[in-house]
Amino acid sequence: MSSTLVMDRPCVTVRALRPFRGSVVTVQTASAVLRGLLLSCVSGSAWLVVDDADVLVDLDEIVAVDTV
Repeated sequence: MSSTLVMDRPCVTVRALRPFRGSVVTVQTASAVLRGLLLSCVSGSAWLVVDDADVLVDLDEIVAVDTV
C-alpha cells in the first residue's frame, strides 16, 4: 500500500524562518544549495546575502534550511 502527501502550501513557512533572521543559514532547493545570511522573510520569499550578492528564494522552492 502506498500513499501520497499533497501540500497545499510550502513546507517552509515565514513563521518557521523568522527565528533564523540575522543568522548564517544553508538553504537547499531542488536545484541549488545556498549558504548566506538570512536578512528577511516575507510572504512567498526569503532574502539572503550570499557572497556579497542579494538572493531572493521563493519559499515554494525551499526543501530544507539549516543553521551554520
